[in-house]
Amino acid sequence: MTEPKNDSASIASDDKKGLSRRSFLAGSGGVAAAAAAATTLLGPGAVAAQGPPADRDLDPTRLRADRISEEPPIPAKVSAPKKTEYTCDVLVIGGGYAGVMAAITAREAGQSVVLIDKGKPGFSGLSPWVSSHRWFDPEMGDNPDYVREQMMRGSQYICNMNWVNIWMRESKGVYQKLADLGLMDRYTRAVDRGFAEDLNFVGYRESISRNDRHAHTIEALEKKGVDVCYHTMISNVIEQGGKVVGAIGFHVQSGAIVTCHSKAIVMAMGGGVYKPAGWPTSGISHDGISIGYRLGLPIIGQEFDDFHVSDSNEPASSFYPNAWNYIENAWLTGGDWAKNNAAAAGGGVNSTIQKLHAAFDGIEPWDGSRIEVGRAMAGTKSGRPDDIRLGKLNTTIPKGDAYGCAAGFGMHLTNGIFCGVDDMVGYTGIPGLYVAGDGTAGSAIGGAQYVGGRGFTSNFVATQGKQAATAAAAYARSNSLEKIASGTIESETEKILAPMKLKKGFSANWALDGLHGIMAPAWTIVIKHADRLNAALTQVAYMRDHVVPKLQAIDSHDLRYCHEMRHKVLEAEMKLRSNLARQESRGAHYREDFPFRDDKNFLCYIGVQKGADGQMAVSKVPIKDDWKGDLKEEFTRRYGNVFYPGEVEALHLTVAEKPKSRG
Repeated sequence: MTEPKNDSASIASDDKKGLSRRSFLAGSGGVAAAAAAATTLLGPGAVAAQGPPADRDLDPTRLRADRISEEPPIPAKVSAPKKTEYTCDVLVIGGGYAGVMAAITAREAGQSVVLIDKGKPGFSGLSPWVSSHRWFDPEMGDNPDYVREQMMRGSQYICNMNWVNIWMRESKGVYQKLADLGLMDRYTRAVDRGFAEDLNFVGYRESISRNDRHAHTIEALEKKGVDVCYHTMISNVIEQGGKVVGAIGFHVQSGAIVTCHSKAIVMAMGGGVYKPAGWPTSGISHDGISIGYRLGLPIIGQEFDDFHVSDSNEPASSFYPNAWNYIENAWLTGGDWAKNNAAAAGGGVNSTIQKLHAAFDGIEPWDGSRIEVGRAMAGTKSGRPDDIRLGKLNTTIPKGDAYGCAAGFGMHLTNGIFCGVDDMVGYTGIPGLYVAGDGTAGSAIGGAQYVGGRGFTSNFVATQGKQAATAAAAYARSNSLEKIASGTIESETEKILAPMKLKKGFSANWALDGLHGIMAPAWTIVIKHADRLNAALTQVAYMRDHVVPKLQAIDSHDLRYCHEMRHKVLEAEMKLRSNLARQESRGAHYREDFPFRDDKNFLCYIGVQKGADGQMAVSKVPIKDDWKGDLKEEFTRRYGNVFYPGEVEALHLTVAEKPKSRG
C-alpha cells in the first residue's frame, strides 16, 4: 500500500503574537483491577489464558475481565536506577504522541534531549489506546473551507481557529514522520486472522510483534539518540532567575530522587481522571496542569468534560470494551468533513443531549450483547483509489450504554495551560517552558465539544509537539545551561518525600474513593446546577485543606499515588470553579439552572489562575470575533436546530418541531 508523500498543504496562518498567559486574567473581568490487569496482559512479557476455560460456555464477543491473569506482585524493594541526574538542552516530560514527536523534533534540530515518562513511551497514558489517526490532505480533495466551517460551528464557536490552520498545514507531514518511525504500520485485525473468536490476545499480539507500534515507540527514540528515563514521576518544574532550569521528580519503583538540568522544557504530560471506570485512563492524573497552576500559569477549558461509555453490567472494566484497540493498529481516517456544516453544530450537541437525557431518565436494561460493528467508520470520501485513509476498522467490540466513565477527563484538545490566543508554539510566557498535548496545552481547538473526528487527537497532539519542540530547540540553541541550585534540590526532595515521613495520615486510595464519590455522579458533572456544584466545592475544599496535607505513603508506589491525589484535588477545584463561572450551556457543558447558550456573555474561555494572595482566581478570557461566526444568523440555523432540555422555553424560540425527550 502506497504511503502519501511528505508534503503538507500551504495554509496561511496568523503568526502575530497576542494575549500573553500572564496578562489575560488581569485585563479581563487508583487503578481499577480490570485496568491493571489489562496493562499486565498487554504489556511487555505478558501472559494470559490462550482460550476460554473448558468448563465455561462464554459468548466469544464478550471480553471478560475474569479471563485475564492477575497482576504480578510489586517487588518489596527495587534498587535505584544507575542514573538519577541528567543534563540536556531540551527536556520532554511525557511519552505519548505529543512527547515523542517533541523529543524527536528537538533531537533532529541538533539538541541533546532527555524524555522522562511516568511509565514507558508507547505503553503509558492514553497513547496505547489510540485506534485511529487522521490528517488533512488537499491532494485527496480535502477542502480547507469545509474544515474551518465544521470546526467553528461544531466547537460551538469557541475553537481556536489559528490552530486549525496550523493543523491543516502541518498534519500530513506529521503523519508521514510517524509512519517513517514505524508507528503507523498496517497489519490485519485479530478477527481477520482467527484470533478474535477464542479471545486469543497473546497469540495475536505475538503474531504482530514486528509491527506493534508500542514497542516501535521506544525503538524510534533510541535510534534518534534520545535519552529516555522510565518510570519517573516529575513533581515540579523549576523556575530560577526568571526562566526554567530543569525539573525534579522520583523513580516510582525505587523512590530515588531524579533531577534533570535543562535549557528548555516541553511539558506533554497528558490529562487526567479521578479514577477509571470503563475507560483506560489509570495513568493520567492532571500532573501537567497542576504543576502549571503552581507556577502561576492560567488554565482554561476545565468546564468541558469528555464523555466516554462503558458497560453498565461491568462499569469498572476498562479491558472489556477496549482490549482489541490496545493491540491493533491505528487505523487511518479522514476525508469525511461534512459539507452541511450546520449539522456539525447540531450533531455534536445532539449526542450530548442523549447523554443528558440518560442522566435525567436512566437507561434501559440490557444484557451487554450489543456490538459495535467493525465497519469502516470515518473512511475517506475522496473517491481516489490511492487514498489510504480507509477508516476505523477494529475488531468488533462491545458497545457501551453507560456514560461518564472517565470522570474528570477534559474535552479533548480544549483544557490545559493557556498560552494566548495567538500563540502557536505552546510558549507559556516563562522563558524556556513550552506545553503540548491533550490535557496539558490549552489549545482550545476542541472548543466546547470534540468535533475533529476520529483520529484527530493523535495527529493534532503530535503536530503540537512538533511546534513546541521546534521553538524549544531554538531557545536552547541561544541560551546557556544553568543548573538547579542545590538548595532547591534539597527543599524539593523534602516536599517529595514528605508523605513517607508522616506518622499518622490517610491512604491515597481511600482519599481517591472520596474524591470520586464527590465528582463522578451525573448530578455533579453531567447535569450541573450551582447548588450541587457549590456543595461539591465545599467538600473538595475540605479535602484540599485537611486530607491532602496528610496523605501518607508506606512505599514509593504509594508516594506516586499521594502526589497524584494532590494534583487531582487541585484539578477538581479548578473544574468546579470553572463550571460555576460559565453560567450558560454550551457543547458538553450543561447547566440545569442556565439551560441555554448565551452568545452575548460567554463566547469566551473561562480561565483559572493562582492569584497574588494564593487563592484561585476565575475570569473570562476574550477570543477573536472572527471565531464567533455570524452572530446575526438565526439561532436555530446557527445551532443546527438541536436544543438542550429547557433551552427552547428559556429563549422563547419558535421551532418547527419540539425536541424529543431523548434528543
